[in-house]
Amino acid sequence: MARSLVISSCVSVCEWRKTDTNFETEPLFACAGCGSEWVPSEAWTPVDADGHVPEAVQAAVQLARSRGRG
Repeated sequence: MARSLVISSCVSVCEWRKTDTNFETEPLFACAGCGSEWVPSEAWTPVDADGHVPEAVQAAVQLARSRGRG
């Protein structure tokens, strides 16, 4: 059985970073504040606490869209 992405309650100190691992075939991102996880095929885009979408997240979203995912 495959594991699910971690989803934690927001603590309003979001800082999204690319991890060194993949979730299935996608790059895995994690919030340094709450530990939630995200992959580019998700229907939402993570935003840091300052309202900014990190460059690595933006690049992953663009790549997923170009491949028809996300």
